[in-house]
Amino acid sequence: MAELVRRRWWAWRKPALRGCAVIARNADGDVLMVRHSYRKRGEWHVPTGGVRKGEEPAVAARRELAEEVGVAPDTLVAVHVEEIDLHGARNSVTVFAAAISGDPVADGREIAELRFFAHDALPPTTPEWARTYIAKAVASNL
Repeated sequence: MAELVRRRWWAWRKPALRGCAVIARNADGDVLMVRHSYRKRGEWHVPTGGVRKGEEPAVAARRELAEEVGVAPDTLVAVHVEEIDLHGARNSVTVFAAAISGDPVADGREIAELRFFAHDALPPTTPEWARTYIAKAVASNL
């Protein structure tokens, strides 16, 4: 319900937002994918989140990984920035490639499930935007 209210607010107010997406890969090069509890439940995404006022995108990316899946990146590199329409709001998204170690764990609140997938064998329910971000991270050779 909160997600629906937020989307309607954005459509009405059209705020300028900032977000981040993290393409987190393990030592084998597999991509960490998550299923959110509040979005289309069959879709697999990469960890994403908002950048708070005064917060640097890299700090937000580290925070989102810690909050959603309980890991810190060993390395974190910005690989892409783009402006997108997010339900009527303008969102500047910074995409990061990250190398992680350790075992991520779904937070059980925002993240319902997580798994690693080979970058060339993503689930069919992965949206095009996530595939594009993954391709950019893989091309960065991190």
